[in-house]
Amino acid sequence: MRVRKTAALIRGPYGITNMIKKIVLTAAVAAFAVSFASAPAFAMKKHSKMTKKCVAGQMHTGKPNSMGWAPVMGCGADGKMYAMPAMCYVPSGMCAK
Repeated sequence: MRVRKTAALIRGPYGITNMIKKIVLTAAVAAFAVSFASAPAFAMKKHSKMTKKCVAGQMHTGKPNSMGWAPVMGCGADGKMYAMPAMCYVPSGMCAK
């Protein structure tokens, strides 16, 4: 009796071979959909890595005032520029650009 059921599954119109084909096709369609869904997220992650503002320890001077003194900004460990309690005299040529 068991042999007959197995043979009927293999030879039937909705047999096990057709079921395997459907499973493979469904997996392929799902993989294709996931590949398009994750592409923008991957691009955003890569873009955020590429646009790092500064390197820790880097210095930058701002726009000088009417007397030639410019505020100094330093890069923090998190990649953001922070104002430092210092000024630089721009006409001297010693200020970081």
